[in-house]
Amino acid sequence: MILEKLKLFWSLLKKTGLSWVDNDPFGNSAIVAYYALFSLPSLLMLVAWIAGSIYGVEAVRGKIVDKIGGLIGEGVSEAIEGMIANASLNEGSTITVVIGVGMLLFGATGVFVRLKKAMNDIWNVESKKTVWLQMLRDRVISFGMVLVLGFLFLISLVLSVVLKALSTYISAFAPDIAVVIATFFSLLLPFCVITGLFAALFRLLPDIHIRWKTTFLGAALTTVLFLLGEYMLGYYFSTSDPTSVYGGASSVVLILLWVYYTCLIMFFGSEFTFQYANHIEEKVEPNENALPKHKQKEV
Repeated sequence: MILEKLKLFWSLLKKTGLSWVDNDPFGNSAIVAYYALFSLPSLLMLVAWIAGSIYGVEAVRGKIVDKIGGLIGEGVSEAIEGMIANASLNEGSTITVVIGVGMLLFGATGVFVRLKKAMNDIWNVESKKTVWLQMLRDRVISFGMVLVLGFLFLISLVLSVVLKALSTYISAFAPDIAVVIATFFSLLLPFCVITGLFAALFRLLPDIHIRWKTTFLGAALTTVLFLLGEYMLGYYFSTSDPTSVYGGASSVVLILLWVYYTCLIMFFGSEFTFQYANHIEEKVEPNENALPKHKQKEV
């Protein structure tokens, strides 16, 4: 039984790899990384606002910067901190604030709009020719993804505080057990939060009807690959000096590299979800705003 499931999993991986290469993941990842470079300050600022509504904006910004610093390096985290600060809205007239918020939302959602197009290519669907309505809808969905991201980050922060308090309480009478519990949940919590984020991306971004249940296997695989890549990139950045190669542009290059790898993994996970849906014969169809690619659009 287990051997059959392993064979099936390997077969799905092979099909996924072939389909993944056919959809030009390297080109799409490079494009998304370029968009992300301009969207990142606004995106992180909005996430800080959303999660900070309960936890405190400055505290959340600090957590974001610390996380990025641990992954890519202190130099890059300082650059990110400066980006977030520059994206913050200064006091001014009502019109200035409204325009600022609009530009912030437009910038933060840009990367999700590009991700949506790439995922539509994976699922062989394309948007209808209602250009302005489609653009507005894409931005609304993308803003929804920003809200999801902020909400998941908030959950992560709250659970971290709860687990820390629980660990402190248990350590008073069973320190060894407290260490085991803290280690276990420090691994489980990021896995669950990131899997939830990838599942939301696979379910909400493409113009398709698909069950949540179907997306979670691909999301879990994507999370494993993402965390593995996070560890390898962190090890590379900590044991080498990539800044010596790119000089003053090193922060930008390292951000692009990290986003590029994340997109490669994300597209692979989306391809795997596509192959898995085909295997279980789930009828995945375009939603009311899209058409199958093999059909001609109505003029």
